[in-house]
Amino acid sequence: MYVEVINGLLGAGKTTVLLNMLEQKKNTEKVAVLVNEFGEIGIDGDLLGGQGADVVELPNGCICCTLKVNLLNQIKIIAEDYQPDRLLIEPTGVATIKNLMSILNSLSLEKYLDRIMIHVVVDASIFREIIGQNIGFVINQLEMAQVIIVNKCDKVSAGELAEIRKIIRRYNAEGQIVLAVYGRPLDQGIDLILQEQHNRGHGPMPEHGGQHDHPHAHEHELPLKDYEQFSSASSRLCDLAELRQFFAEMSHGDYGSVERAKGIFHVSGNQWIRIDLAAYQIMEETPTNVFTTSKLMVIGTGLKKDALGHRFNQCLIAQESGVRSQNKRTV
Repeated sequence: MYVEVINGLLGAGKTTVLLNMLEQKKNTEKVAVLVNEFGEIGIDGDLLGGQGADVVELPNGCICCTLKVNLLNQIKIIAEDYQPDRLLIEPTGVATIKNLMSILNSLSLEKYLDRIMIHVVVDASIFREIIGQNIGFVINQLEMAQVIIVNKCDKVSAGELAEIRKIIRRYNAEGQIVLAVYGRPLDQGIDLILQEQHNRGHGPMPEHGGQHDHPHAHEHELPLKDYEQFSSASSRLCDLAELRQFFAEMSHGDYGSVERAKGIFHVSGNQWIRIDLAAYQIMEETPTNVFTTSKLMVIGTGLKKDALGHRFNQCLIAQESGVRSQNKRTV
């Protein structure tokens, strides 16, 4: 079984990349997807369903620590029961790649796995900010990746892409660098874009030192924050205008330091909408799937969970109907 890990920090676009990979798979290829979410309510599994692959969810924790045994067992079950050609694994954005690889390289899995490929998804729009804040964690990911997907390239200039490549190449000289927008590889590779930039007379941005030049930063893992999660679900219709306002309020810090918020929501007109908050930006799209339950998940620190629950209730058109909330998990 060929295993591909699609890794990256919270909000980098892993699920969108994974959706694109499923769209591009061969019809004759049998693919399974293992999704790990930090929250107690899984959303990515719903989004990935209906794409011609068997989807298995491991919610409520991180597969590299609290769900280690679950991951080992689930891979064995997938290999024996589904017998896929490929297994795509999407870890939560707080998973450490070295811990995850130690699990995948376990002797108990040796007979099931033929090859392991590591993809790392990075957000071009905040790449230098993120590597400055979590340099050890990001470098660990870059060093171990065979493919580095630079997502959200439409948010930055060609000069900034040149700087991102320099930083990536400092820690990974051989991995393939793929430029992407909405998780889809661009027709032009990075070398063509940089050549166009040079032809126009604009050289790449100068290389910056300082916060990126920590000699032993790669020896350290991510100093995990006290991440908390709030999750809620409802079978009732949601008010789209209220949802948009709610996500705007979260981006402004009204409910604590929200690092990531996402959800799928049933709105008027029998439509479903996906809303994502990542890197202080809010995105909306209309998924092709039809779901059964509206779901919200928020990850951050110092979350005001009671206020989040109350505000989500206000987004429901029929507020008196039962809403299930789970907000216990704190790491």
